Amino acid sequence: MSLLEVRNLTMQFGGLTAVNRFCLDLGENSIVGLIGPNGAGKTTVFNCLTGMYTPTDGDIYVNGQKVNTLKPSQITQLGLARTFQNIRLFRDLTVFDNIRIAFHYQIRYGLLNTIFRFGGFAREEDNIKVRTDELLEIFSLYDYRNELARNLPYGEQRRLEIARALAANPKVLLLDEPAAGMNPYETQALTELIKWVKEEFALTVFLIEHDMRLVMGLCERILVLDYGITIAEGTPREVQDNPAVIEAYLGEEALSC
Repeated sequence: MSLLEVRNLTMQFGGLTAVNRFCLDLGENSIVGLIGPNGAGKTTVFNCLTGMYTPTDGDIYVNGQKVNTLKPSQITQLGLARTFQNIRLFRDLTVFDNIRIAFHYQIRYGLLNTIFRFGGFAREEDNIKVRTDELLEIFSLYDYRNELARNLPYGEQRRLEIARALAANPKVLLLDEPAAGMNPYETQALTELIKWVKEEFALTVFLIEHDMRLVMGLCERILVLDYGITIAEGTPREVQDNPAVIEAYLGEEALSC
C-alpha cells in the first residue's frame, strides 16, 4: 500500500519552475532520501507535500486521499509529519510543552469539558502527560523537560523536533536536513536514532540531506533532483555510480563514501 504517492508534481513561482513533474511512491517501513544541489527544489517538494505550498500541477495522495488543497494541519491528521531545515521549536515554551502541544489535534474532549474540567478532560490530559514523558525518555530529553527549548544544545533541539513530530502519530515522517550543523559524532548518533525510530514506530522516513555518509548509510532508495528535475533514482550504489549524478552533485569524492 502506498502511504505517500506523488504524480507529476510541478511547482512554479511566476516564470520559474522550481519542481517539474516530480513522482514518488512510498510504501510502508522504508527510508528514502532526496538529494541534490542547493536550489534544486528539494524543500519545495517538502513544502508541497505538507500543504505549505499548493502545487501548480500534479497530485499528492496521503493514505489514498488527495491532499493538494488541504491545510497542513489536515495533512498531519492523515499521517504526515515533518521537521525543518531551520529548527522551528516553540523556543519560549518548555521542552515538555513543545511535545505536549503536538497532541492537541488528537484530543476528544469539547469546550464544556475544558471549561468545567469534567472527567473526560482529566483523563485525556493525564494520558497526554504520560505519552509526552514517554517520548522524552525515548529521546533522552527527560532531564530537560522543564527547560525552555531555546536553552537546549543544538543536537538536543534536533531530537526534540523529531520527538514533537512523532507525537503527531505519523505514518510518514519527513526530515529536512536533520544532520545540518551537527558534528560527525552527532551525525552518527542521529543515523542510529533514525534507524531505531523507523523500526520502533513502524514508520516510513523521507529525508533531505547533504551529508552523503548519512544518506548512503541510511537510505534504501535515493532520488536526485537537479533544477527541479529528477535525474536519477535507485539504490545508494546505483545513485553513487550514476555519471549524471556525479557531474551534477556528488563529485568524484562520492566514490569514497
